[in-house]
Amino acid sequence: MKMWTIEGNEGLAEEIRAAAGRDALGSAYILSGGGSRGEAGRYLAAAMECRGERPPCGVCAACRKVRAGIHPDVVVVEDAEHKNISTEVLRAVRSDAYILPNEGRRKVYLFPDCSRLDAKSQNVLLKVLEEGPAHAAFLFCAQTSAQLLPTIRSRCVTLRLAEGAEEGPAERDRAERLCSLLLGGDTLGLAAFFTAVETGKMKREELQALLTETRDRIVQALAETGPGGRPADSRLSRRQLTGMADVLERQIRQLRFNLGVGHVAGALSVELARCMRE
Repeated sequence: MKMWTIEGNEGLAEEIRAAAGRDALGSAYILSGGGSRGEAGRYLAAAMECRGERPPCGVCAACRKVRAGIHPDVVVVEDAEHKNISTEVLRAVRSDAYILPNEGRRKVYLFPDCSRLDAKSQNVLLKVLEEGPAHAAFLFCAQTSAQLLPTIRSRCVTLRLAEGAEEGPAERDRAERLCSLLLGGDTLGLAAFFTAVETGKMKREELQALLTETRDRIVQALAETGPGGRPADSRLSRRQLTGMADVLERQIRQLRFNLGVGHVAGALSVELARCMRE
Protein backbone atom coordinates (compact mmCIF):
# COMPACT_ATOMS: atom_id res chain seq x y z
CA MET A 1 0.00 0.00 0.00
CA LYS A 2 1.25 3.45 -0.92
CA MET A 3 2.31 5.45 2.13
CA TRP A 4 0.17 8.48 2.97
CA THR A 5 1.85 11.74 2.07
CA ILE A 6 1.06 15.36 1.15
CA GLU A 7 0.90 15.66 -2.63
CA GLY A 8 3.50 18.11 -3.89
CA ASN A 9 4.98 18.43 -0.40
CA GLU A 10 6.45 15.01 0.21
CA GLY A 11 9.52 16.45 1.93
CA LEU A 12 7.35 18.32 4.43
CA ALA A 13 5.32 15.14 5.01
CA GLU A 14 8.51 13.28 5.89
CA GLU A 15 9.55 16.05 8.29
CA ILE A 16 6.22 15.74 10.08
CA ARG A 17 6.47 11.93 10.14
CA ALA A 18 9.99 12.10 11.57
CA ALA A 19 8.93 14.54 14.30
CA ALA A 20 5.92 12.36 15.16
CA GLY A 21 8.18 9.31 15.37
CA ARG A 22 10.30 11.14 17.94
CA ASP A 23 7.18 12.31 19.80
CA ALA A 24 8.39 15.83 19.07
CA LEU A 25 5.33 17.48 17.52
CA GLY A 26 4.49 20.84 19.06
CA SER A 27 1.19 22.39 20.08
CA ALA A 28 0.80 25.22 17.54
CA TYR A 29 1.58 25.36 13.82
CA ILE A 30 1.03 27.71 10.89
CA LEU A 31 0.63 25.95 7.54
CA SER A 32 1.37 28.62 4.94
CA GLY A 33 1.80 28.78 1.21
CA GLY A 34 -0.17 28.03 -1.91
CA GLY A 35 -0.48 24.25 -1.72
CA SER A 36 -3.30 22.25 -0.18
CA ARG A 37 -3.14 23.62 3.34
CA GLY A 38 -6.27 21.73 4.39
CA GLU A 39 -4.74 18.43 3.30
CA ALA A 40 -1.52 19.27 5.15
CA GLY A 41 -3.56 20.19 8.24
CA ARG A 42 -5.36 16.84 8.22
CA TYR A 43 -2.05 15.05 7.74
CA LEU A 44 -0.52 16.86 10.72
CA ALA A 45 -3.63 16.23 12.84
CA ALA A 46 -3.49 12.54 11.97
CA ALA A 47 0.20 12.44 12.93
CA MET A 48 -0.85 13.68 16.38
CA GLU A 49 -3.64 11.09 16.74
CA CYS A 50 -2.14 8.06 14.95
CA ARG A 51 -1.99 4.75 16.83
CA GLY A 52 0.02 2.90 14.21
CA GLU A 53 3.67 2.64 13.30
CA ARG A 54 5.42 5.56 11.57
CA PRO A 55 2.63 8.06 12.19
CA PRO A 56 0.57 9.05 10.37
CA CYS A 57 0.16 5.52 9.06
CA GLY A 58 -3.07 6.32 7.23
CA VAL A 59 -4.63 2.94 8.03
CA CYS A 60 -5.29 2.85 11.78
CA ALA A 61 -8.73 3.79 13.07
CA ALA A 62 -7.55 7.20 14.23
CA CYS A 63 -6.01 8.10 10.86
CA ARG A 64 -9.06 6.90 8.95
CA LYS A 65 -11.33 9.03 11.13
CA VAL A 66 -9.18 12.13 10.64
CA ARG A 67 -9.13 11.63 6.87
CA ALA A 68 -12.91 11.16 6.84
CA GLY A 69 -13.45 14.25 9.03
CA ILE A 70 -15.18 12.31 11.82
CA HIS A 71 -12.53 12.09 14.55
CA PRO A 72 -14.17 13.46 17.73
CA ASP A 73 -10.95 15.13 18.90
CA VAL A 74 -10.07 16.88 15.63
CA VAL A 75 -12.23 19.99 15.37
CA VAL A 76 -12.41 22.09 12.21
CA VAL A 77 -13.10 25.62 13.45
CA GLU A 78 -15.60 27.35 11.17
CA ASP A 79 -18.49 29.78 11.52
CA ALA A 80 -21.06 29.52 8.73
CA GLU A 81 -23.22 32.29 10.21
CA HIS A 82 -20.66 35.10 10.02
CA LYS A 83 -18.16 36.49 7.53
CA ASN A 84 -15.42 36.25 10.16
CA ILE A 85 -15.21 33.61 12.85
CA SER A 86 -16.96 35.16 15.84
CA THR A 87 -15.38 35.65 19.23
CA GLU A 88 -18.18 33.49 20.70
CA VAL A 89 -17.05 30.53 18.57
CA LEU A 90 -13.42 31.07 19.62
CA ARG A 91 -14.29 31.40 23.30
CA ALA A 92 -16.05 28.03 23.00
CA VAL A 93 -12.88 26.59 21.43
CA ARG A 94 -10.79 28.07 24.22
CA SER A 95 -13.00 26.49 26.90
CA ASP A 96 -13.21 23.15 25.11
CA ALA A 97 -9.42 22.92 24.88
CA TYR A 98 -9.22 22.32 28.64
CA ILE A 99 -11.49 19.25 28.44
CA LEU A 100 -9.63 15.95 28.06
CA PRO A 101 -9.76 14.20 24.66
CA ASN A 102 -12.63 11.81 24.02
CA GLU A 103 -10.54 9.01 22.54
CA GLY A 104 -7.46 10.51 20.94
CA ARG A 105 -4.01 11.39 22.15
CA ARG A 106 -4.72 15.10 21.77
CA LYS A 107 -7.45 17.62 20.98
CA VAL A 108 -6.61 19.28 17.69
CA TYR A 109 -8.23 22.51 16.45
CA LEU A 110 -7.81 23.09 12.71
CA PHE A 111 -8.42 26.59 11.31
CA PRO A 112 -8.79 26.05 7.54
CA ASP A 113 -8.94 29.74 6.54
CA CYS A 114 -7.14 32.28 8.69
CA SER A 115 -8.31 35.15 6.51
CA ARG A 116 -11.52 34.82 8.56
CA LEU A 117 -9.70 35.52 11.82
CA ASP A 118 -9.52 39.25 12.54
CA ALA A 119 -7.25 40.78 15.19
CA LYS A 120 -9.92 40.76 17.91
CA SER A 121 -10.68 37.09 17.29
CA GLN A 122 -7.01 36.11 17.30
CA ASN A 123 -6.49 37.83 20.65
CA VAL A 124 -9.14 35.53 22.16
CA LEU A 125 -6.79 32.61 21.47
CA LEU A 126 -3.62 34.09 22.93
CA LYS A 127 -3.99 32.83 26.49
CA VAL A 128 -4.76 29.24 25.50
CA LEU A 129 -1.79 29.29 23.11
CA GLU A 130 0.46 30.56 25.89
CA GLU A 131 -0.84 28.57 28.85
CA GLY A 132 -3.12 25.89 27.40
CA PRO A 133 -3.05 22.20 28.39
CA ALA A 134 -0.44 19.90 26.89
CA HIS A 135 -3.08 17.82 25.13
CA ALA A 136 -4.39 20.77 23.01
CA ALA A 137 -2.96 21.61 19.58
CA PHE A 138 -3.79 24.43 17.16
CA LEU A 139 -3.22 24.32 13.39
CA PHE A 140 -3.61 27.58 11.46
CA CYS A 141 -3.91 27.40 7.65
CA ALA A 142 -3.00 30.71 6.02
CA GLN A 143 -2.03 31.91 2.56
CA THR A 144 0.74 33.88 4.27
CA SER A 145 1.80 33.99 7.90
CA ALA A 146 1.17 37.77 7.80
CA GLN A 147 -2.54 37.00 8.12
CA LEU A 148 -1.83 36.21 11.77
CA LEU A 149 -0.77 38.65 14.48
CA PRO A 150 2.90 38.71 15.48
CA THR A 151 1.86 37.53 18.96
CA ILE A 152 0.25 34.45 17.38
CA ARG A 153 3.15 33.82 14.99
CA SER A 154 5.69 33.95 17.81
CA ARG A 155 3.94 31.03 19.52
CA CYS A 156 3.75 28.82 16.43
CA VAL A 157 6.04 26.73 14.28
CA THR A 158 5.59 27.74 10.63
CA LEU A 159 5.51 24.95 8.04
CA ARG A 160 5.77 26.30 4.51
CA LEU A 161 4.12 24.41 1.67
CA ALA A 162 5.72 24.33 -1.77
CA GLU A 163 4.51 26.84 -4.39
CA GLY A 164 3.56 29.09 -1.48
CA ALA A 165 3.20 32.82 -1.15
CA GLU A 166 5.00 33.20 2.14
CA GLU A 167 6.12 36.70 2.87
CA GLY A 168 9.57 37.35 1.45
CA PRO A 169 12.07 40.22 1.62
CA ALA A 170 10.20 42.31 -0.99
CA GLU A 171 6.94 42.05 0.94
CA ARG A 172 8.64 42.94 4.22
CA ASP A 173 10.31 45.95 2.56
CA ARG A 174 6.97 47.20 1.25
CA ALA A 175 5.36 46.84 4.68
CA GLU A 176 8.24 48.72 6.31
CA ARG A 177 7.99 51.49 3.69
CA LEU A 178 4.22 51.88 4.10
CA CYS A 179 4.49 51.86 7.88
CA SER A 180 7.18 54.53 7.75
CA LEU A 181 4.98 56.74 5.56
CA LEU A 182 2.02 56.34 7.91
CA LEU A 183 3.96 56.96 11.12
CA GLY A 184 5.62 59.97 9.54
CA GLY A 185 2.37 61.49 8.27
CA ASP A 186 3.81 61.71 4.73
CA THR A 187 0.73 62.30 2.54
CA LEU A 188 2.71 62.91 -0.67
CA GLY A 189 4.77 59.76 -0.16
CA LEU A 190 1.60 57.83 0.62
CA ALA A 191 -0.05 58.96 -2.64
CA ALA A 192 3.04 57.93 -4.62
CA PHE A 193 3.16 54.55 -2.86
CA PHE A 194 -0.43 53.64 -3.74
CA THR A 195 -0.09 55.01 -7.27
CA ALA A 196 2.74 52.49 -7.72
CA VAL A 197 0.48 49.76 -6.32
CA GLU A 198 -2.29 50.71 -8.78
CA THR A 199 -0.01 50.74 -11.83
CA GLY A 200 2.05 47.71 -10.78
CA LYS A 201 1.22 44.04 -11.02
CA MET A 202 0.54 43.35 -7.36
CA LYS A 203 -1.93 40.50 -6.83
CA ARG A 204 -4.93 40.81 -4.55
CA GLU A 205 -3.45 38.27 -2.11
CA GLU A 206 -0.17 40.20 -2.02
CA LEU A 207 -1.97 43.46 -1.23
CA GLN A 208 -3.97 41.72 1.49
CA ALA A 209 -0.76 40.39 3.05
CA LEU A 210 0.88 43.84 2.81
CA LEU A 211 -2.06 45.56 4.51
CA THR A 212 -2.27 42.87 7.18
CA GLU A 213 1.41 43.22 8.05
CA THR A 214 1.14 47.03 8.09
CA ARG A 215 -1.96 46.95 10.30
CA ASP A 216 -0.21 44.61 12.73
CA ARG A 217 2.77 46.96 12.97
CA ILE A 218 0.50 49.94 13.64
CA VAL A 219 -1.38 48.00 16.31
CA GLN A 220 1.92 46.93 17.88
CA ALA A 221 3.13 50.55 17.96
CA LEU A 222 -0.09 51.57 19.70
CA ALA A 223 0.23 48.73 22.21
CA GLU A 224 3.70 49.85 23.24
CA THR A 225 2.52 53.26 24.50
CA GLY A 226 0.07 54.31 27.18
CA PRO A 227 -3.30 55.93 26.38
CA GLY A 228 -1.89 59.44 26.74
CA GLY A 229 1.41 58.87 24.97
CA ARG A 230 2.48 59.24 21.36
CA PRO A 231 3.80 56.07 19.71
CA ALA A 232 7.56 56.06 19.22
CA ASP A 233 8.87 57.38 15.87
CA SER A 234 5.44 58.75 14.97
CA ARG A 235 4.42 62.31 14.15
CA LEU A 236 0.76 61.35 14.55
CA SER A 237 -1.46 60.94 17.59
CA ARG A 238 -2.85 57.68 18.91
CA ARG A 239 -6.27 58.74 17.63
CA GLN A 240 -4.95 59.23 14.10
CA LEU A 241 -3.10 55.91 14.10
CA THR A 242 -6.11 54.09 15.54
CA GLY A 243 -8.16 55.50 12.66
CA MET A 244 -5.55 54.21 10.19
CA ALA A 245 -5.63 50.74 11.74
CA ASP A 246 -9.42 50.73 11.33
CA VAL A 247 -9.13 51.79 7.67
CA LEU A 248 -6.58 49.05 6.97
CA GLU A 249 -8.77 46.43 8.67
CA ARG A 250 -11.81 47.50 6.63
CA GLN A 251 -9.92 47.29 3.34
CA ILE A 252 -8.42 43.90 4.27
CA ARG A 253 -11.99 42.66 4.62
CA GLN A 254 -12.99 44.24 1.31
CA LEU A 255 -10.22 42.34 -0.47
CA ARG A 256 -11.91 39.08 0.52
CA PHE A 257 -14.76 39.95 -1.84
CA ASN A 258 -12.61 39.90 -4.98
CA LEU A 259 -12.34 43.68 -5.36
CA GLY A 260 -9.67 44.92 -7.75
CA VAL A 261 -6.28 46.00 -6.39
CA GLY A 262 -6.57 49.40 -8.11
CA HIS A 263 -9.93 50.13 -6.50
CA VAL A 264 -8.67 49.29 -3.00
CA ALA A 265 -5.36 51.14 -3.46
CA GLY A 266 -7.18 54.29 -4.56
CA ALA A 267 -9.55 54.15 -1.60
CA LEU A 268 -6.68 53.57 0.81
CA SER A 269 -4.74 56.57 -0.46
CA VAL A 270 -7.72 58.85 0.17
CA GLU A 271 -8.85 57.39 3.50
CA LEU A 272 -5.41 57.16 5.09
CA ALA A 273 -4.54 60.69 4.03
CA ARG A 274 -7.77 61.87 5.65
CA CYS A 275 -6.77 60.16 8.89
CA MET A 276 -3.50 62.13 8.81
CA ARG A 277 -5.36 65.42 8.53
CA GLU A 278 -7.97 64.78 11.23
